[in-house]
Amino acid sequence: MAIFIMAMTINPNAKKVHHDLSHHVSESLDVFAATKVKVQSLYATLGRYDYLAVFEADDQSIAFKVASAINGKGILETETWPVIPYEEFTRLIQ
Repeated sequence: MAIFIMAMTINPNAKKVHHDLSHHVSESLDVFAATKVKVQSLYATLGRYDYLAVFEADDQSIAFKVASAINGKGILETETWPVIPYEEFTRLIQ
């Protein structure tokens, strides 16, 4: 399985429209459970992004599907990166 990191920010328009934002964020994050991905870690952050998820998916197309579904809810905006362990990367460039 491939590993991905998804950085998420709360859509500025959602902040203006939804008073119970935590409920809507949770509903957006439920997309992970409804798809064929395995979430390794989910974090709330202080900084540029509001949330970070590390997850495994069979391939990049499934990661795209998850990101599109989360974005489609209109609460979170995502940025998703495929990643590999550092040790594997160093073997590739040797």
